[in-house]
Amino acid sequence: MPEHNISKRLDPMSTRNTDWFWDEAAEGRLSIQQCESCKHLWHPPRPVCPECQSVDLRPEPMTGRGTIYSYIRVSYPPPIGFDEPPLIALVDLEEGGIRLITNIVDAQLEDIEPDAPVEVDFEKTASGKSLPVFRLVGKGGAA
Repeated sequence: MPEHNISKRLDPMSTRNTDWFWDEAAEGRLSIQQCESCKHLWHPPRPVCPECQSVDLRPEPMTGRGTIYSYIRVSYPPPIGFDEPPLIALVDLEEGGIRLITNIVDAQLEDIEPDAPVEVDFEKTASGKSLPVFRLVGKGGAA
């Protein structure tokens, strides 16, 4: 019997500075880099704290809740790894000061608006790795 819903999503680019982020996603956690010295949070990951230049860093789990700051549907050129043009959004995390570029899934463009509440979910790539994506809270999205 053929498999249905096989993902075409490409694997994320991973480096020694980002491996921990993808490992956290594989465990179903959205974590952001935090400095142990000054407690500053930032994204995307870097090898040193942008505030105090410490290398004493750790993943800090986030709630996975946030709001949409801005969004766009990418149509041209056709993005690789998607069945239909993806919805890309800047999401402000609930923890404040952290903004992620991500996909909004299971929604239509007309369902999305600035400040709409969203919640993290994880989508598998073609090879089975996990990517953090977001769903609208309510309107058939996350509860």
